[in-house]
Amino acid sequence: MKVSRRNYWMKLGMICCIISIMIFVMIIVAIVHRYSQLLQVSPLTSKAFWEDNRTLSRSELLPSPIITIDKVNLTNLTLVITACCRNVEKYLIPFQNKIRAIGNLFGNYKIYLGESDSQDGTLKVLRQWAKNDSNHVSVFSTKKSRWKLYLRTRRIAHCRNHLLKIARADISQFDYYLVVDVDKASSPKFTIDSFLSNFIYPLSSWAIMTASQTDFYYDLWALRTWPTMPFDFIEYSRQASFFSIAWQSNIDKFFSVHNKGISRHHPLIEVESAFGGAAIYNAKYLSQECIYNGWMNHGLWFFREQCEHVTFNQCVRRNAKDSKVFINPMFETTEIREITHKHVPHLNRKFFKNKTRH
Repeated sequence: MKVSRRNYWMKLGMICCIISIMIFVMIIVAIVHRYSQLLQVSPLTSKAFWEDNRTLSRSELLPSPIITIDKVNLTNLTLVITACCRNVEKYLIPFQNKIRAIGNLFGNYKIYLGESDSQDGTLKVLRQWAKNDSNHVSVFSTKKSRWKLYLRTRRIAHCRNHLLKIARADISQFDYYLVVDVDKASSPKFTIDSFLSNFIYPLSSWAIMTASQTDFYYDLWALRTWPTMPFDFIEYSRQASFFSIAWQSNIDKFFSVHNKGISRHHPLIEVESAFGGAAIYNAKYLSQECIYNGWMNHGLWFFREQCEHVTFNQCVRRNAKDSKVFINPMFETTEIREITHKHVPHLNRKFFKNKTRH
């Protein structure tokens, strides 16, 4: 009886072992198949996305300037500006000066600033700014939100959605909506003329104008463009990798190809989504359905972060139909020396040491 029972457990163990091996082999085969699919769907080219001649629109179809920068008149328009702030005290003085100057170009403007989790004097400076200019500046702080929303992209999305909701409730109608990162918009590259370059094109031709860099186009996570980058390149790199080392290697390959600086003289570049530290929206396309989302609804929990701008931009693009989303090479933000590329941690995908957004 004991021998029979022992044989039973041995056979059961062998069956379990065989099943485990089969499952393992199936997983490996599935990974290899997925890897092959990914490489076939979008092989990495040697040209940056903006150099590829398969871009969404040919240059002859792109909007052309209809006036010069010195002829732009925005005095009959209303602007809303929002920014999420965390540990940005050292950038706030130049940021204030630039944003105030941009606001003064319009007949009316409001600035909404969100803060949380700062360990420097950010909140104190923001509150003083709002006190000195209460007609234009409003500050909202959630203090410590990191424990409620652990993942960074979810905190940023929450902040951006909150500020837009407040702006909509506060101002019944506004014409343009400017979203900026404080550190990028404090750069010497971010000038009045840089901002005004968005308005030299027919206003009906664009729904979103996003910022560019001449030395190093850094914001690939927010970028979506067919056919070279129609996906989240971080998630793509993860799925096309067996190990974290290969994951990082794939990410580095994307950066080496697509982060080339864009000349100020390059025509507009049509995309599905982009940011680059600043973006201005035609507010008539901002429907209630357009929200920021920093969280994918599928996949493993610790791999579900996504750039919050993508869902928002794609919604605006759908609403706009004939009006497009562009990277404007004349609309510049940060210089190359202000950005440092770093490796992407396994659980917390940040790209730059100086990422100071919320």
